[in-house]
Amino acid sequence: MLPLEDRLPQASVPSRICLVGETGSGKSTTAELLRQCAARAGYPTRTIQLAEPLRRLQNLVYRTIGQPKPPEQQDQQLMYDLAGNIRRIRPTALVELFEAELATVSPGTVVINADLRDHAVDAVRLRALGFYFIRVRCEPAVRRARLGLRDDLSVIDDERLFQLSAINCDLEFDNSRPGLDHIRQFCLELLDGVPCC
Repeated sequence: MLPLEDRLPQASVPSRICLVGETGSGKSTTAELLRQCAARAGYPTRTIQLAEPLRRLQNLVYRTIGQPKPPEQQDQQLMYDLAGNIRRIRPTALVELFEAELATVSPGTVVINADLRDHAVDAVRLRALGFYFIRVRCEPAVRRARLGLRDDLSVIDDERLFQLSAINCDLEFDNSRPGLDHIRQFCLELLDGVPCC
């Protein structure tokens, strides 16, 4: 991993951080710990997810057909199919909804995204919006074990379907170790270099 001081942007604008990685790599956990660390350091924070409209549609589908589903469980195949049809109809729809939500954020806020999947449209737009991209890596066996604990209703092959490696990132973080201490340390080091407020 390159020294943070060599990789972080130097613009005096609110920090915008996008975590990129396969399902089970620990993006959501890293995002939450980053949010907590930023809040403790006095930074206002906001998490905005590109897939939030897909989660709402997924839940609507399950409610409509009368199929019980715990709120935290994801049907990844359904969300993938929904995203594919939305992109077929309007390729920029999801990122435009994201941009509209981003426009409501107060200046000086650390904005975190942890569900970027599309390299051709969404990643390009987030880069143009000033997001700093961090790839969260994880050993395959560890990632599979984490996915097993999540008990999602269906799981898809992120790399094959989304070509996540095509998303250029500014920094990489290996999240293969157990526990949370190494993630907290990473977040603290990251925030120490973030030009915010």
